[in-house]
Amino acid sequence: MHVSVAIIGAGPRGLSVLERICSSLGNPWDTMTVHLVDPNPPGAGTHRLDQPNYLLMNTISGQVSMFRAGDSAAAGAPISGPSLAEWAGVNDHEYLSRSVLGHYLSYCYRRFLSEAPETITIQEHQSTAEGIQRHADESWTLQLANGATLDADFVFLTTGHSTNQPTADDDALEQFAIDNFRANRRLNYFRSCYPLEQFDVIAPETRVAVRGMGLSAIDAVASLTIGRGGRFVAKAGGGLTYRPSGGEPQIFVYSRSNRIFWARAVNQKAHAESYQANFLTGAQIQALRQRDGQLDFEEQVLPLLVADMQVAAGAIGATPNANDVEAILQLPADANHPTLTQTSLSEHQSVMSQFLTMDADRAAEGNQTNPIKTATDAVRDLRNELRIAVEHRGLTPASHQRFNQLYAPMFNAIAAGPPASRSLQWRALFDSGVLQLAAGPGAKVRLDSDSAQFVIESEQQSESATSCDVVIGASLDTFMPERDTSALTQSLLKSGLARPFQNGWFRPGGFDIDKVGRLIGIDGDYTANICALGHLTEGPNYFTNMLPSPGVDSRVTADAAAAVAAMTEYLGKVGTRLVSLGGALS
Repeated sequence: MHVSVAIIGAGPRGLSVLERICSSLGNPWDTMTVHLVDPNPPGAGTHRLDQPNYLLMNTISGQVSMFRAGDSAAAGAPISGPSLAEWAGVNDHEYLSRSVLGHYLSYCYRRFLSEAPETITIQEHQSTAEGIQRHADESWTLQLANGATLDADFVFLTTGHSTNQPTADDDALEQFAIDNFRANRRLNYFRSCYPLEQFDVIAPETRVAVRGMGLSAIDAVASLTIGRGGRFVAKAGGGLTYRPSGGEPQIFVYSRSNRIFWARAVNQKAHAESYQANFLTGAQIQALRQRDGQLDFEEQVLPLLVADMQVAAGAIGATPNANDVEAILQLPADANHPTLTQTSLSEHQSVMSQFLTMDADRAAEGNQTNPIKTATDAVRDLRNELRIAVEHRGLTPASHQRFNQLYAPMFNAIAAGPPASRSLQWRALFDSGVLQLAAGPGAKVRLDSDSAQFVIESEQQSESATSCDVVIGASLDTFMPERDTSALTQSLLKSGLARPFQNGWFRPGGFDIDKVGRLIGIDGDYTANICALGHLTEGPNYFTNMLPSPGVDSRVTADAAAAVAAMTEYLGKVGTRLVSLGGALS
């Protein structure tokens, strides 16, 4: 029989599904057409090939590969190919630009295309899926933005990052900029920092506030400095000096948590080596869930994580106690990571600058030499164990909400940061005065009609207030289906084929799915022939924004394998049913 499959979204997640399909053996179909639907080039997805080289990955090149050959968990006949580092001809510890990643992903797609079995035909559709309909025979029809329609027997949703409808706060900031533009021609509000080209309208010396101090803020600041012709020059005694071009705006950064990024340590671990849990083990977490049902993260899970962070640091000769590790996690906050310990804005900025240098020095020592970086790297290695605790309503609603608000961003900050070069660059920018701290903890925006400016104020430092002409939101939207701007998402919700994930009264985001990734509809049942993967499932799942690693059964590859196995099982049952009826899929 002939079958048709649609992969909506042809970035890394879509590629991982395509790889599993092309590697499958003993399939219940004779021939297959795979429809790839994406407005961007297949493979690269949103990793644009023309983006500037100063936009870096936050994963070292040796830890990225779309090929599964050599991975003992990879079933079938996986296609062999190079890791990102091997393909680019660099050492495994290099941080490459995201444009290079885009070229690598495009190469991977071309390899899959050329080495796909003769029984598989791959068709590209450079468009966006806007509507979906399920028929009585369980097949699908997709409506594309270019007017075309596609028929499919199985659908994979791998669309990646999403955009929500503006919030009431967004609307208020945007309307303020419109209403007061005549009084201040520099006034503007960007609810997202992407695409970065939109900042071309910001004139030099404009006072710009960047909301956030994470990876997206790093991109925004780089665009407004390096992207304006500024240069970083190495100092004789270490560190960097920033030499402005004169085209930069005056940049201020702020966030409610006042948490700045931590640098990723130099990797000293062998290939595929990771810290193995002693306390936060999968078996221990599963036993807790079986005994108690839903868990309290702070009471039942966090102590196990803290104990493992102690063991990881102790393995290299350090002797940290629980208080030392809690200080790393800012429980309570201390000078390891400045938040609430400084009383004035200038003092706060000074300590934050010093932290950036100190943290870069720690990172340079490596993740098997510096005890703090060894402990934080253990958090990265224990993500799968954290997933067992958190995913699919593993936490009580209140604990889940607190985890998402406090701990998930904290773990991202300390364990998923940028290369140390970014810390040194921000220190140089602070020293130059081009970059400043806008406000202390609890920062918020006040609209000042008298000055026709945004005023950034701190709830906890009354004297800290900064007037700005532009506010830039530097964070990615959580996928909230009911607020998503995608017509496809709204089509799925309207038809009842999908519903937002909900843990009791708490809605963290994401589609509701079963553990394979199949969508759960409004009736509470899953639909057997549609799976969502990646960002669309952040809510029932935890930490889905990642790339697959060579020789390792990572979350990306495991998700793809499970979804393709579900497809094979479904199509096998359909084929058996049709044969018994004397028919076949067209």
